[in-house]
Amino acid sequence: MALFKMISVKYLLSFIIIGTGLNLGAEPAFDPAISESFWSSPEFQKRFLASYGVNSAIEPRFENPEEQVFFSQLGEVIREDPQKAIKQISSKITSTSSAILSYTLGSLHFQEGNNEEAIQHFNVALSKFPDFLRAHKNLGIVLVREGRYEGAIEPLVKTINLGGADGTTYGLLGFSYLNTEKYQSAMMAYQNAMLLDADTQDWKLGMIKCKIADEEFSDAVRLLDDILEKQPQSVSLWALQGNVLLQMEQPERAAVNFEILRKSGKATLQHLMLLGDIYMLKDAKNLALDVYLEAIEKDGQGDIKRSLRAVEILVSRGAWEESEALFAKMRATHASTMTEEETFKLLKLESKVAIANGKGDEALVVLEQIIEKNPLDGEALLLAGAFYAQNGDQEKAVFRFEMASKVQGFQADAWLEHAKILVRNQDYTKAIEILRKAQKSKPRDNVQKYLEAIQRVASAAN
Repeated sequence: MALFKMISVKYLLSFIIIGTGLNLGAEPAFDPAISESFWSSPEFQKRFLASYGVNSAIEPRFENPEEQVFFSQLGEVIREDPQKAIKQISSKITSTSSAILSYTLGSLHFQEGNNEEAIQHFNVALSKFPDFLRAHKNLGIVLVREGRYEGAIEPLVKTINLGGADGTTYGLLGFSYLNTEKYQSAMMAYQNAMLLDADTQDWKLGMIKCKIADEEFSDAVRLLDDILEKQPQSVSLWALQGNVLLQMEQPERAAVNFEILRKSGKATLQHLMLLGDIYMLKDAKNLALDVYLEAIEKDGQGDIKRSLRAVEILVSRGAWEESEALFAKMRATHASTMTEEETFKLLKLESKVAIANGKGDEALVVLEQIIEKNPLDGEALLLAGAFYAQNGDQEKAVFRFEMASKVQGFQADAWLEHAKILVRNQDYTKAIEILRKAQKSKPRDNVQKYLEAIQRVASAAN
């Protein structure tokens, strides 16, 4: 596409992701966990409360008539005063008491938020009656609630095998598989959950998470489209779909999602920064500047590192005018709060732009001031050396590059720039020696090609 000129989308994405530390998968607002609205929904509560009954056709019976009479009188107490019911049932539990009592006690504890006690009593019920369907199901439910997903799988599968398959069971099974990274099994379970319980959005959200984890991005986008039709106010889902579209290398479509959030006033600082990055992918510098400025305004005197990262992108892409506008905004916003390190970082970026705009003498004064305060500022040394080299002062350039070559992390670039001066002076032997050091320190394809070219020139000269 002409919009991307000669540079591929994949290259530009990797440039922003790797070069600036952006993590496209780090959208924090989306959480595929079972929502609290599901656990507290009337439908779930109705199904759970109904589980206090007895299905004598497929589940344990009362062998003791006194227990049966006792249990038959508990209905109103369970509904009106669960804590009283817990005390009454607890007094009747023995090693030979009915599994129904242990199961009911476990269900009451779960209802009251005593999950460990619930697990204990469900296991007791199952030890007395191993095929107790509702005990398996409620044990699976409480284990999911506790985040013990591996342990929840067996009782939920057992529930299905015993004939207790419904949307909730399949949905919670899918969620358990998802959290144990068994994505194919999770998708199968979620598919059944959606067939049996189409109105519960949690299952579709879980399926989306599986599709993303399995890199089935097109399916994830389609499912998100379905949910967004019903939940157009969901900030996290618009953002999630935007991130998925970026993974699909479709930045234009992703930009639409983040613009929807921006125009609605719901975009977070992270969303705005990401939208600005996307516009830079499209080389839409003016659009990117507008969004970055809005982000800085939204952030106020927050973390300047976000603003520095944004202006680094602009500078790296040669957006000099836009960079200067962002510099002015940053200084107006952060002048009183910047640390010395942050101030130096901004000064160096401003120096790059100044040099590019033919104001190198002004930039050099700033760079030398930085070097005077911190002789081991490798970036300032390289910038100063490059300016001296550009203006023919090779002695000063070499001196700065030699200083930079002693700074950890800047050796390879310093040696490369020094070698370029040697090549201009036709000192190929020494240039080759230094370029080999640069490659050993930091292997790069373009530097290797440059080294090989110099070697050919040196051979021809001999």
